[in-house]
Amino acid sequence: MQASPIGTPRGIRIHPSATVHPGAILDGDVDVGPGCTIGPGCLVLGTAGPVSIGADCTLVANVTLNGPLALGSGNVLYPNACLGFAPQDLGFDSSKGGSGCVIGDRNVFREGATVHRGKTAEPTRIGSSTHWMANSHLGHDGEVSDGCTIGAGSVLGGHVHLERDVTVGAMSAMHQFARAGHGSVVADTAGFTTGLPPWFVCTSINAATSVNLDGLHKAGATDRMVASVQWVFDALYREDRTPQQAIPSLEERREDEVVADYLRFLSASTRGICHGVGRANRDDRANVPGASAARVGNTLPA
Repeated sequence: MQASPIGTPRGIRIHPSATVHPGAILDGDVDVGPGCTIGPGCLVLGTAGPVSIGADCTLVANVTLNGPLALGSGNVLYPNACLGFAPQDLGFDSSKGGSGCVIGDRNVFREGATVHRGKTAEPTRIGSSTHWMANSHLGHDGEVSDGCTIGAGSVLGGHVHLERDVTVGAMSAMHQFARAGHGSVVADTAGFTTGLPPWFVCTSINAATSVNLDGLHKAGATDRMVASVQWVFDALYREDRTPQQAIPSLEERREDEVVADYLRFLSASTRGICHGVGRANRDDRANVPGASAARVGNTLPA
């Protein structure tokens, strides 16, 4: 799905099969698709950029949408969900539309969930079939792929990238530019400033302590695939060496598609990855190719 370009407002267009409560306010360039329901107290602002609401979406009540925003079909937004407002960046001119937000299909945004629009050339992106629990937040320029679940009160900072089927527990946090590989899990009240490789579980700050075996089995992974994931985890974290020192061992098994996927994730890292529990793993910076040597503070984004 492509974000609609900012241009001359075309006015309000409501499909004949859509239902808009008389207490809702629509302003600017707004397109409401077939079968949509927009409840009382909703505010849809297409003044800074167009807002497109796909078929069969439900805005329960008191939902606010701000353009540029392209919303796919079958999404459900609960009271006080706010999508598309300006980044919490003191240097950003909130009167500008920016690159907006692009959101896929069948997503659920529970009470108080917030998503901020992009400030770079690319919009903030959310895939399909994600679930955003109460008071969860995605910062500007973030990218969240299909099937992710974001727990209540969790915060994903700007430019964060979640691959598919990531689970983020309640009251957790991810620092700006942090990455989570597919199938990974962030436990309640945990968080990280770096990268969490696929299928690994983060249980405290910057610490990957186990493998998401339950998730692997639910995803239909074979015994061979599970064994490969466990081998990579052990190679990175349980052999008294840093992840950087483990790279040659992984390269020797690159023909294994599971190991190759981990090498892909590691090579794309610019901030390092979570450490394990051993002493050799305590340096969570500059431990994989491309990791920056810049210092990261001990606090996570608010």
